[in-house]
Order: sequence, then C-alpha cells, then structure tokens
Amino acid sequence: MRHKTEDVQTLKEKLLVQKKKLVIGIFIFIAVVSCITGFYIYHFKQQTDAKQLEYEAYKYYFQQKFSQAGSLFAHAYEKKKNVVYLINAGYAYSLSGDDKKAIEYLNKVSGMEDENFSNLARFKIAMIYIKNNDKASAIKFLNEILNSKTQTMKDVALFKLAKISDKKEEAQKYYQDLINKFPSSPMVESAKAELQKLETSK
Repeated sequence: MRHKTEDVQTLKEKLLVQKKKLVIGIFIFIAVVSCITGFYIYHFKQQTDAKQLEYEAYKYYFQQKFSQAGSLFAHAYEKKKNVVYLINAGYAYSLSGDDKKAIEYLNKVSGMEDENFSNLARFKIAMIYIKNNDKASAIKFLNEILNSKTQTMKDVALFKLAKISDKKEEAQKYYQDLINKFPSSPMVESAKAELQKLETSK
C-alpha cells in the first residue's frame, strides 16, 4: 500500500515537472514569436517610411528643388539601406550645385560591392571633378571604372578619358580601345568620328 502511495506521489511530481516545462516552453514560444513579429513590423515600418520619403523626394526632384530632394533621398536611405536612395541623393545634390554633398553620397556608392552601381557613381563623381577643372581626380575615378570587373560604363569612361586627354596618341588609344572592346556600344560611332578628326589633324 505504501509502495502504491509512493508511486502516485512520484507520478504527481513528474506531472508537475512536465507541467512546469510546458508552461516555460509556452512562454519561450510566445517570446520568440513576439520578437519575430516585432522585427518584421519594425522593418515593414522602416520600408514604408522609406518609400514615403522616396515619393516626397521625387516630388521635390520634379519641381527642381534638388537640395530638398537630396536630403529626403538620404533620409530614406537611413530608413532602408537601398543603394538607389544613395545614388539619387548624390545626383540630386549635384543638380543643386552642392558638389561636396554630391561627392559624399556618391563616394558611399562607389565603395560598395555592386560594381554596376559603383561605376555609375564613379562616373558621376568624375563628371563633377571635370566640371570643377580637377582633371587628375576625374582620371582617377574613370580609371577605377576601367579596372572594375563589370563592363558597366567602361565604354563611356574610355570616351571621356579620350576627350579630356592632352595627348593625341593617348586619346587615339582610348578611342581605339572603345571601338575594339565595345563594338556594340552606342559610343562607337562618336569614337570613330573623333578618331578620324585626330588622325587628320596636324
């Protein structure tokens, strides 16, 4: 009889332990679900906020209020790390005449792993430097495009390097490289025309 009482007591204790484990498990599950839900709600809100800022930025952009557009694109990037927001901020600041801020944001893109966007940013930076008569800095960024793994903007970079070169032979080489390496580029006909001018010039 005593043995049966002990068995019942042991069973009760085991059930109590299992009940505690179940309650703890439920609390852990609820906590995990709450964390995951909170994470997705937060990121959804960030994405929604970024999209709203992007929409406002484009409105300013089309109103030619480029400085305000640049600021909103930059703020959108803070909400959602989308490289398009950064490059748009750079272009908008460039159009507003704020070359310092334009280069600041475009430089962030130029250092990213996606070399398609990086080369777009590098080319724009080069154009800003050319506008400001800083040919050495422009050449640096154009050469970075040529040394990148992607083909994006390489034909345009070669054309621009040829145009700003002070040396006839160097310019000819750039035009010839463009024609040979990028035969389907829309820049080929212009390169051929420029090359012909150089060849017939004294």
